[in-house]
Amino acid sequence: MAKQRMFIHKMVLFFCLALFVNGCSDQIISNKETISTLHKKEKVEELVFWHTYSDGETRVFEEELIPLFQKKYPEIKITSVRQPYNEHLKSALISKGSSGQAPDVVRIDIAWVPEFSSLGLLEPLDSFKGFNQKKKTLYANALETNFYNGLYYGLPVNLTTKAAIYNEISLNRAGFNEPPETMNDFLKLAEKQHGIGYIGMKGLNAWDSLPYFWGLGGMLTNSDYTQASGYFNSKESIHAVSTIKSWKDKGLLAPNFSSGSIDTWNAILQGQAFMAEEGPWFYSVLSTSYYTVDQLMNVTIPYPFPVDKQGKGSILGGENLVIMNGTEHKDAAWTFMKWMTSEDIQQRMFNSGILPANKAAANSSAMLKTPYMKAYVESLENARLRPPVKSWSRMENVYTKAMEAIIYHNQDIRTTLNEAANKMDQLLKSE
Repeated sequence: MAKQRMFIHKMVLFFCLALFVNGCSDQIISNKETISTLHKKEKVEELVFWHTYSDGETRVFEEELIPLFQKKYPEIKITSVRQPYNEHLKSALISKGSSGQAPDVVRIDIAWVPEFSSLGLLEPLDSFKGFNQKKKTLYANALETNFYNGLYYGLPVNLTTKAAIYNEISLNRAGFNEPPETMNDFLKLAEKQHGIGYIGMKGLNAWDSLPYFWGLGGMLTNSDYTQASGYFNSKESIHAVSTIKSWKDKGLLAPNFSSGSIDTWNAILQGQAFMAEEGPWFYSVLSTSYYTVDQLMNVTIPYPFPVDKQGKGSILGGENLVIMNGTEHKDAAWTFMKWMTSEDIQQRMFNSGILPANKAAANSSAMLKTPYMKAYVESLENARLRPPVKSWSRMENVYTKAMEAIIYHNQDIRTTLNEAANKMDQLLKSE
């Protein structure tokens, strides 16, 4: 009997222990599920974003825009990394991209996208949700800088172009009530150089001289960017380069033009130059340091750069946002890029002095109220692209050396352009 009672006692104890362990197990499982759920809810994706914003632009981006983004998308953390804009940055991105160590999103020069795309460093955007709708909101010529081999590899995030800034007194002295709209009228103004100053072209690199070269009828390549022969050495290009050379010979360029150290900003304000082509930073920088906007507008007249026979004007510059290939955060990166190119955010970045790539933002009433911005916004639609090819940096070097050989060293124009066109053809064959 005693043995039976002991057996029953042991069985009861066993069942109690079993129930206790099972309860604990359920609690552990329940806790695990809770922890897993909480972890999933609190998981934050970190996007490393490399950019080359200036001091003022970085301040707006980091202190104003990032908090707005984090509020709307708390699950995405933006780590802002400012980089210097130079060839070292380009090399570093290529090296890191090739080794799988690149940042997630980068703001790069529009001229770099074809080369990066050809190296397989960028993620194509065509398949992302909402891409076709986003395209419609951006300037078409700027968007084209992201198109390579049938796919789009980036979004334009900010643009720049050059307006013609005239000294008002010099303009009136030459008998012009308004700045010239066409290059033909500009040439008439330039012929009256006595007493009105010189043309403030700063140099012979592509960014500084192409607006004049194109405006005078010069061509770099054919329309699909596959051939330079017959274009860069055409009679139209020969005429364009001859005209620029004649400006130097006649003293229509700055006296120290060959030195490359021309202070065009002071030259236009003091009337030494009657005109200079410059970006909107001429006004945004000077108005925050030395003058008010009203003071600058009392001396100068910003106007769209004179257009050629096709109605094309100055050069298009700016930066694109790209997703580096290999990122583990593609959807988050696309969310960030869409947000950065939205109308409201583009207008906010304009407060730091850069032109929006979003058409609605660029043409907003707030934008056009800024006295000098109208000339730049009107110039965006007809601004020309540098050839969007992967070999552009080397083509630009060929272009610059040819211009220097002719204008600085008096080498034969036709021979020099023939040789340069052949070199460009060799580069274009690699596309």
